[in-house]
Amino acid sequence: MKLIEPVDNYPEKYWLSYDHGTNIDHLSFQECKLISGSDLPVQLSLKQKVGLSAFRKYDYLFSDGPDIITSRLFNIFLGMGLEGEIQFVPACIVINGDVYNDYYAVNYLASESAFDMERCIYKPLIKSLPDGPKRFSRIVLQDIEPTHSIFRALESMSRIVVSNRAAESLQDKAVIGICFVEGRDDM
Repeated sequence: MKLIEPVDNYPEKYWLSYDHGTNIDHLSFQECKLISGSDLPVQLSLKQKVGLSAFRKYDYLFSDGPDIITSRLFNIFLGMGLEGEIQFVPACIVINGDVYNDYYAVNYLASESAFDMERCIYKPLIKSLPDGPKRFSRIVLQDIEPTHSIFRALESMSRIVVSNRAAESLQDKAVIGICFVEGRDDM
């Protein structure tokens, strides 16, 4: 298994701003459930001007809401047979004042245990809820073959995990914007 992370040189100015006022609640994307009414595109924008051709090379984008993919990565995911594990919600991105409709917000529909909790370093986010949400300073993944190809980690629903086979396939397709790591120590 591998964690999906932004590439080390992911430009900060490429982080998208999710329109929280008009869009689907961004937390709905972490529930691993189909989102109804998802035929309407979600709206995102960049806070500053960027070089359009450089920005549009990125296949996987990050935001203060759901993760966003290009139509190229959408087709790669379909070719990998992942349409049962991901809901693709149409997305519009405003880039330098122009609207681009060839993007999708990804709603991961599966979650499963992925972290080796005995080797992870963490503490509860809320002291009075020791079994509640956790803040991880070290993530170590279990050495098992997951049930799903791509999913949210039950231990931290904001973390996306892929099987080794899916990671290799995405690397072979030269997907730009993400890398695959076996764990995190520098959090």
